[in-house]
Amino acid sequence: MRLCNCIPLSLLALALSTVTASQVSWQPTAQPETLVDVLNNDDDYTLLLSLLQRARLIPTLNKLNGSTFFAPTNDAVKRHADKSTLWQSLLSETHALVPDNVQEQLRQQLFYHLLNHTLTDLPEDKSTQTLETLHYPQLPPNSSPRKPPSDPWFPIPHGLLGDQSQRLRLASRDGSTWVGVDASGDGGAKLVKERAEATNGIVYGIAEVLEPPPDLVTVLGGLDSLSYFQKVLTPEIERFLNSTPELTLLMPLGSAWESLDPLERLYLESDFAADDLRSIVDMHVVSESGVRWSDSFQSSTELMTRYGSTLDVTVSPEGTIISGAKLVHPDIYASNGVIHLISSLLVPPGALQLTPEKYLLALNCTSFVSLLHSVDLAHLINNTDNKYTILAPKDDVLSLFARGLPTAGSPDLKRVLEYHFLPGLWKPNKFDNGMLLETELHELGLDDGRQVIHVDVKDGEKEDGEPRHITFGGAGMIGEHVEINNTIIYFISRPLEPPVEPLQTALPSLDLSSFLAAVFSTSLADVIKKMPRTTFLIPHNSAFKRLGLLVSDHLLAASSKQDLEHVILHHIIDNVEYSKSLVNGSQRTFATLEGSDLQLERNEDGSVVISASGGWAGMKSALYPQDTLTDTGVIHEVSDLMIPRSVELNVGKLMKAGKATTMTNVMAKAGFDWILDGTLPPEGSEWADQALGGRTWTLLCPTDDAFKKYNLTRLLEDVDGLRAIVSQHLIPSLSSPPAPGSVSMMDAVNSNRPLPLDQLGSHSTLLSPASAYGDIVFKEMEGKSTSEYMVGIKNARGTDGKADWARVLNWGRTTTESGTGGVIQIDRLLVPYHPPWWIEYGPPSFVGAVGVLLICLFFYGVHIFWNRDPTEATYEPSSEAPAVEETTMNSAVQNVKSFVAGGFGGMSAVLVGHPFDLTKTRLQTATPGQYKGAIDVVRQTLARDGVTGMYRGMVPPLLGVTPIFAVSFWAYDASKQLIFSLTPNRSSARLSTVELATAGFLSAIPTTLVTAPVERAKVLLQVQGQGTSGTQYKGVFDVMRHLYKEGGMRSIFRGTSATLARDGPGSAAYFAAYEVTKKALTPAGSSASELNLGVIILAGGTAGVAMWSLAIPPDVLKSRLQSAPSGTYSGFFDCLRKTIAQDGFVALWKGFGPAMARAFPANAATFLGVEASRKVMDGLCMSKPTAKNSKSTGTGHQRALSASEIARNARNFETWSAYQNCEEASFSDIPDEFMSDVQEIFDTHKRISKAWLDKVFRSNEGLCSFLKLAFDTSPHLFSSNSRVQDEELVEEIPVVFLAWKRLRKMRASNERWSEADYVASVYNVFRSPAIRSSVFRVQCTVSLPQPPSIAADDAHRVLNTKTATPDCAMFLPAALTRPLSQSAKSPYKVLKNLPAIAKAGTAARGSSFRYQSTPCAQLPDMPGFEFASSFWEDKKPVHTFPDDAYRQNRIATASAARHLHSLNVRSPVVGLIWANGRVRAHIDWCEVVDGKLVVVSAPYSRPGTHGDSMSDRPFHEWDLDNPSDILQVYFLVRNIDEWTCGRFHGRVVEGLDHLVESITLKDGTYQPWKWVGNTLPALAVKVLKENTVVSFTTTSSGSSPPPKKDKRRRKRRSSH
Repeated sequence: MRLCNCIPLSLLALALSTVTASQVSWQPTAQPETLVDVLNNDDDYTLLLSLLQRARLIPTLNKLNGSTFFAPTNDAVKRHADKSTLWQSLLSETHALVPDNVQEQLRQQLFYHLLNHTLTDLPEDKSTQTLETLHYPQLPPNSSPRKPPSDPWFPIPHGLLGDQSQRLRLASRDGSTWVGVDASGDGGAKLVKERAEATNGIVYGIAEVLEPPPDLVTVLGGLDSLSYFQKVLTPEIERFLNSTPELTLLMPLGSAWESLDPLERLYLESDFAADDLRSIVDMHVVSESGVRWSDSFQSSTELMTRYGSTLDVTVSPEGTIISGAKLVHPDIYASNGVIHLISSLLVPPGALQLTPEKYLLALNCTSFVSLLHSVDLAHLINNTDNKYTILAPKDDVLSLFARGLPTAGSPDLKRVLEYHFLPGLWKPNKFDNGMLLETELHELGLDDGRQVIHVDVKDGEKEDGEPRHITFGGAGMIGEHVEINNTIIYFISRPLEPPVEPLQTALPSLDLSSFLAAVFSTSLADVIKKMPRTTFLIPHNSAFKRLGLLVSDHLLAASSKQDLEHVILHHIIDNVEYSKSLVNGSQRTFATLEGSDLQLERNEDGSVVISASGGWAGMKSALYPQDTLTDTGVIHEVSDLMIPRSVELNVGKLMKAGKATTMTNVMAKAGFDWILDGTLPPEGSEWADQALGGRTWTLLCPTDDAFKKYNLTRLLEDVDGLRAIVSQHLIPSLSSPPAPGSVSMMDAVNSNRPLPLDQLGSHSTLLSPASAYGDIVFKEMEGKSTSEYMVGIKNARGTDGKADWARVLNWGRTTTESGTGGVIQIDRLLVPYHPPWWIEYGPPSFVGAVGVLLICLFFYGVHIFWNRDPTEATYEPSSEAPAVEETTMNSAVQNVKSFVAGGFGGMSAVLVGHPFDLTKTRLQTATPGQYKGAIDVVRQTLARDGVTGMYRGMVPPLLGVTPIFAVSFWAYDASKQLIFSLTPNRSSARLSTVELATAGFLSAIPTTLVTAPVERAKVLLQVQGQGTSGTQYKGVFDVMRHLYKEGGMRSIFRGTSATLARDGPGSAAYFAAYEVTKKALTPAGSSASELNLGVIILAGGTAGVAMWSLAIPPDVLKSRLQSAPSGTYSGFFDCLRKTIAQDGFVALWKGFGPAMARAFPANAATFLGVEASRKVMDGLCMSKPTAKNSKSTGTGHQRALSASEIARNARNFETWSAYQNCEEASFSDIPDEFMSDVQEIFDTHKRISKAWLDKVFRSNEGLCSFLKLAFDTSPHLFSSNSRVQDEELVEEIPVVFLAWKRLRKMRASNERWSEADYVASVYNVFRSPAIRSSVFRVQCTVSLPQPPSIAADDAHRVLNTKTATPDCAMFLPAALTRPLSQSAKSPYKVLKNLPAIAKAGTAARGSSFRYQSTPCAQLPDMPGFEFASSFWEDKKPVHTFPDDAYRQNRIATASAARHLHSLNVRSPVVGLIWANGRVRAHIDWCEVVDGKLVVVSAPYSRPGTHGDSMSDRPFHEWDLDNPSDILQVYFLVRNIDEWTCGRFHGRVVEGLDHLVESITLKDGTYQPWKWVGNTLPALAVKVLKENTVVSFTTTSSGSSPPPKKDKRRRKRRSSH
């Protein structure tokens, strides 16, 4: 029976009877037995009854109906009391009152032993039953007692399990029944007593006390299979699990957690994984009301989790599956829910993301993460959507710098940590050295803009493309970076420090201390350090020194604080400008806090120069971009202090700063107070009448101590004397702005002085126009560690010197007018100098007399030299030439003579005419009224500079005179030859006057290229020092350096058009007048060679006068163009317009007098120098006959020509080749028997495997690119066969590549290279390694062949040459020639011992067989054969064209071919010509035509072009600058080497065998081939050494021509 009026869980309704508060011991009655009676009747339950009394449950048991009680026996209670302090205390304190909260705990535990129904059947066969107890788990009661109910204590529903009571399992195991087992039937308490029935239920005695399931956390902690969850369980999760009722927890086993990413697991084990842990728990907690026991699961069941995910339940005989996870252990009971163990995690895909925080924790950045959490920046590392680059210090790094970090959780720490985050993904290959990257730190000083951080990349890059070393804000990168989805993490060597305010940032730099001290001396420090978005341009300490002490003292004075503040604010740009925008940006103007602007000038070399808004002229400051970051912007450094327009620095302020009170009073007394104030002179004053208003002034200011030795009272009374003293100290200068253009760093840091003291020289003062001793001069003091200067009156002498010089103490520059003046403080007063008359006029008179005497001696010496040989040629021998053909033949000789003679003539012209030219130039460029005339120019120049002043600027024309006049006279002769070539049908061999003038005009065109820069430098040197200008240039090289720095080559060549306008018509008149005058003065029947010295002087002087009569106007314009500041004139015609507008037409004829005075003597000296030098050269080039030889032979004997001289003269080579029967043929004329040899030699197909491009040479990018270029132009060089292997070739191709690189480098440079340079740096690099088998000889002298025919007398000089020396030769190696020479039966021994050959020559005559067996002039050590297969010629400097080298090489190859033919060897000889990085080839051989032996030479054109247009081209040329060509030449040399030891050797062996057979068996003959030297008349002069001196020859008109050549099928070249 059940209790009536049951509660929703079928509990029996409580009886209305009450129970007394104190219960007495139980006494048996005659009433029916209840559960209490059953227990009371059994002694095994006495302890249980005692506990029931303590819990006040006796009435409850009596009121129950149809219940089941699992009663623990006494033994069970005792064992449990040993483990439970509660039970032990309850059993021991029998009479103590037990608090109700304790009773409640005991009651709940006893309720767990009661069922609300009668258990009729016990389980069998290992089955399990699930039972509902009367235990309704509740939250633990508090300590306060609860009032007992009036009714018996009954269970209270609606507990932690909702309306459900706690469950209990009953199972059969091992033949016994167990209660309180788990789902598997294990554990529990054994039923040890039989069933005892009572009227209101039954009792089973059990051996153990049943413990009610504890809370979820306790249950979880007792499950070994949940060890990982126990490891990551947090107090927050524990509170959630224990405080939440009706929980259904699907808990994965420990092994299931291994499916998580290792980093996720590591993150869960950290202290920061609360969110992820809570999410995971929510994914496994059912959110439905009520506890879901496993028996409620069906296949259609869907469970909703607290996370929001839906779980599908599938029930089958094999088991229960929950969303793919197998239910391993269901229904683990707990006080507030149930636990189901499953096999895997129920985590939806993408629910757990690997955030940067997890990686940071995994990578030992726990402290960094902890700090981020302390300042609420965890969102930066937990959000996977935002892209960040994190600069994270690891724990060990933070531990070292922990003391320097702000307090955890503070705003300062938050600012530091935000500086470690860079928005965006920055991989290592994106970083560039010096770049700035924005961070997550938003600065108030940047108007909430992002702060940036420096990135430095050093030591290049690794092979994998990543930089070797990257630093962020000075912190280096440690280890490799980590890429995580949208985040990249770099581990840094120290925490980053955000920038601080500007002044604090700059304070550690000692080099900026002066500027900072100036800032702190004002009231601006607190203002500017907080000014947002500013860029500080802080000058170095040295800037204050260069600024000048006077300016510095003025700015730092108490009365000038406002000026100092303006200067400081002028150095602060009102915006943040990093170096990238300053150096590479397009903006040029930047506003400053002072209200003014700064101008930026970006130079081509990448440097940046800043110009101030005011200050002095040309004030520049070099910018040194530093990107020193601050919390309000950035700091850069500059070289110099910049003065704004708001700061006015005049002479008076600088003198006040220098405490020069006395000099101030003197200037005011003398009427120069307007200079002190920087204003214009008063109207109507003498200073205004002298037009001094447009000038700025530099004052030499003596200190007050300098006046102590003078009587100031008397000094101040002499107003004229005061004015002279002040004028001596005032240096005027034009207030014109500096020329625009590029400003270098060095110019920027040296532009703060009133005068360029480092450019030592003289300067005119206000006293200079009135006194020859008004100029002052600066000089650097010797023996000083630093630059110290002294200033003195120029040329002052005759006193003790104390009043003539002073030391420079300090200086300062003014900003008035254009800011080109200032104050230079000196320690002495410079008193004007007045020398005696004998000192003033004596030295100039003496120098003038000596100059006239030297000129007379010069012309007297020329007169004596001229009269030494009255028959020598004049300048114009070509006009006397008998025919145009002879002029063309000797053009090279005449060109060289003209070039050298012109140089000597020009030097003579400069020595004589430069004083006149200086006078002319100064007259042309002087301001109006500066000179009264030419005599006044000479007087002032001699007074100011002495006699050396008349030769000022002579170095440029003297250095340029050789090329100018040499080019002019060479171009004149070349132009005449051009006219001859353009008029082939002319009737006269002489040129008309118009043609001579045309040739003269044409000669000016190439001459201008040399004249223009020389004239530019000369003019600038000549005009410096005149007027008020000082010495600006030290010499010609200094001029060129400044001009190039000012405007490059364009500045150097300024005035070129004006120079051509002057020299074109001038040269036409010049040469025409000379020729006409010389012709007019030549007597009838005489030639030009008979002219005397007077005629040459008169003709030359007349030519000069004629030239300058036309050239003066353009020369005036040229001088003005070249001396004016840049930008004054836009061009030639603009200069013409402005000159006429300013000075009238008369200005175009300024300097006419000096020019005419100079024209006659200078040009007379020019032609004297030309004619005299030509006479000397003619004497050197032509050998004079001796009387002895004339008597003995009747004719004059000349030396024999060398092979090089023969080759350089086409006519001589024609003579030599005609007598030697040498002919030239086309490539198609090569005999068929040699064609296979030629094809073998020139075949370069398929020599390189294409596979090498990707395999063998892949590591060398340059070499691989070299081969790919070769493949693109000549794919036939490459083979697709990967088996092509040649280890030596693999080693030597890089050598060819090296030679190619050297050639490219040589051609790319501006230096001129000789052929010897090409040989050493290019040719020998690759051609020597290519020769492996044959013998390679250098400079091997060979004998020349015997001419087949007798030579005429005029051919003796050509044909008597016996040797030639080719640069390189290839011979058969001794290993191959030894079998032909050493054994007794060798061809050499056989032939040498034959009587017929022994008689052919003798050793004494040099014609024996031993001499004939080798082509070399020097015999080998061991008698025997030597055979040459190839000769090479490197083009010499004396070779005008490559054809000269070709002809010289033909002489050598002809010898080899004749040698081979004499020994019956039928083989070609290969010749190579190397010229200027290009290679040509020719093939020579001997053949007999119509009984005559002919040596034939065929230029190599190209195989496979017979019959087409290519065959008409004489030579194929390999350009070694082309990768394919240099490879082909390399293979060509290898082919020649292989052919020499292969087929060539075979032909030699075959030929010698046939020769031996012919002579020994067939009565054949042997013909010697070498030249023995006795068949022609002996020469009186021995042959010059080859390749040394250029010699010129002439041919007499009576000489007989060489033998005519037969015109056969050969295609001859028209010229050589």
